[in-house]
Amino acid sequence: MKKIIEAFVLGASGYVGQYLCAQLLDKGIKTSALVNNTPLQDSRIREFSGGLQDFDWSRLESDLPDVIFHTARLSGKNRKSRQKAAAENRLANERLLSWLQSLPTPPLLVFVSGTLVYGSHGTEAVDESYPPNPISFQREYFEAEKPVLKALKNSRLPIITTRPSWIYGTGSWLRAFYLHPAKAKGRIPLYGKGNNLMTFIHVKDVAGLMLHLALHGRPGDVYNLGLQPALTQEDFVRMLAKLSGKEVKRKPFWWMKLRHEKAIAEAFSFSLDVRTKHPELIEGYQPYCPHLEAGLKEVLKEEGMADSFNSILVEEYNS
Repeated sequence: MKKIIEAFVLGASGYVGQYLCAQLLDKGIKTSALVNNTPLQDSRIREFSGGLQDFDWSRLESDLPDVIFHTARLSGKNRKSRQKAAAENRLANERLLSWLQSLPTPPLLVFVSGTLVYGSHGTEAVDESYPPNPISFQREYFEAEKPVLKALKNSRLPIITTRPSWIYGTGSWLRAFYLHPAKAKGRIPLYGKGNNLMTFIHVKDVAGLMLHLALHGRPGDVYNLGLQPALTQEDFVRMLAKLSGKEVKRKPFWWMKLRHEKAIAEAFSFSLDVRTKHPELIEGYQPYCPHLEAGLKEVLKEEGMADSFNSILVEEYNS
């Protein structure tokens, strides 16, 4: 097992980054972060101001971290702006990799991607050996990942790439596309036929597994992150409906395409049964949320939608 004394986090104020920082601090790891627009609320984290595109990486050389966690990504609201953001991200990642290559002993880089890079595979089980075939938002964003994958394959640098499946927790896509409509209309939407497979992982477990892999993973490997068996979108929606006491309302994809852009419609129709070639390593991690139903109960409670189920069960799960 490797030892981590100090970590540097990119995207510390983001959805995954904030939970990662909390876990690093809980483990007593000295934590620093690159902060661009959103100051952090924890005085224990040493902040470096700047953005991925222009940060002077040599500022870290006097006290190099043992690991750099890369959870940052510029984003766009449509295809054109995503293409622009991806081009800027690619240049930023190339700058980071160039600096790492200039060091006699570079720190480990743990990079976060996503399983949209594999594309849709129906009911087929997909592990890390499958080649990229990006779909939805990753059609554009994958451009920024290419330099990292190239460096990983060439073994020039110690790099671990993680690809989480559907990351759920308070906020994010779960609130926007399922819980908010449920609150507003009283019904949980089911997009399309609902037979597409989805694999889930709680955001706290994404952060926990990133740290676990930094300690126990092998540089040069890609790791898919999905702790629960895949289930159809319909089964997922009916689980949400049962827990929240709401009805299910089907939304055909023509409605989805009229209301949202193509990338969003693709994201909620693509089907992927996420597996891993490294089960022994993943199984060595103690998950925060090993069961989807318990995790969703907790999210619903945090979202103020817990009236219809027994809160005692949630309290038992949290204890």
